[in-house]
Amino acid sequence: MSTVDRSAWTRISVTVEQSLAKRVEEVLDTLGALALTRTDAGDTPQFDGPTPDDPQWPHQEVSGLFNVDENVEGLIAALRLVVGQGCIETSVIEDEDWELSGRKNFPPLQISPRLWICPPWEPPTAQRPLAIRITPGLAFGTGTHPTTQLCLRALESINPIGADVLDWGCGSGILAIAALRLGAASAIGVDLDPRALTASVDNAELNGVADKLTVLAPDALDPQRRYPIVIANILAGTILELSDALDHAVAPGGTLILSGILNAQADRVCAAFAQYNLCVSSQEEWVALVGQRP
Repeated sequence: MSTVDRSAWTRISVTVEQSLAKRVEEVLDTLGALALTRTDAGDTPQFDGPTPDDPQWPHQEVSGLFNVDENVEGLIAALRLVVGQGCIETSVIEDEDWELSGRKNFPPLQISPRLWICPPWEPPTAQRPLAIRITPGLAFGTGTHPTTQLCLRALESINPIGADVLDWGCGSGILAIAALRLGAASAIGVDLDPRALTASVDNAELNGVADKLTVLAPDALDPQRRYPIVIANILAGTILELSDALDHAVAPGGTLILSGILNAQADRVCAAFAQYNLCVSSQEEWVALVGQRP
């Protein structure tokens, strides 16, 4: 019987207070970690602001991925110099067929009777009249999150044919691309993360609309330009901080679509954009707010 050669890695995870997390991350990096992650070790969600910060969770799990043949005892001994008797755990992560796994975890998703989100490996069919193709990757927005679905339905309902669209916090570019596939004349995707801008361009090329999409960092956006449709699928706190900029970007009579907002936050966001007389739609614990500038 033949065996399949499989790769594996050792993961070393350290749970520490927030004040030590950066130092542990630096030590793991110095020791040769192939990848580093920080996650919340408690139950204290951190909501993003308009600019990214180091995670502020009071207790954090910092993990490093190493080749499986590394001297684990030596790595742990080095970490003990920083964390003392703090919690250090090790585990072995085995390789798998990531492409096959991705295909299983990202099937075609129906958003409306005609609008679908599909991975690039799915062939076109008559049963999916308007299929937006998105490659799963680093940037937010594969269509699976309720806020993305709410925004997609809102876009379809307002019929963006011929409009210029601003997508603030574009992530994978899914909303800007959907607007273009639904007939928008042009779209601008804005994001702080350069990886999101790259993903947006790549996905636009998959959908044949790259010539109509422009991607920018926020500080490169023309502050004088106004748009018939402005979308911000980010988070309530960030929307409130950007309220003046978002309001200024909407053309007279234009439509504003806001999401990334929890049910409990909707009233506060509506109050900040009272002139739009925002209508609320919901899915699970999330809402989208849609309204028109007077």
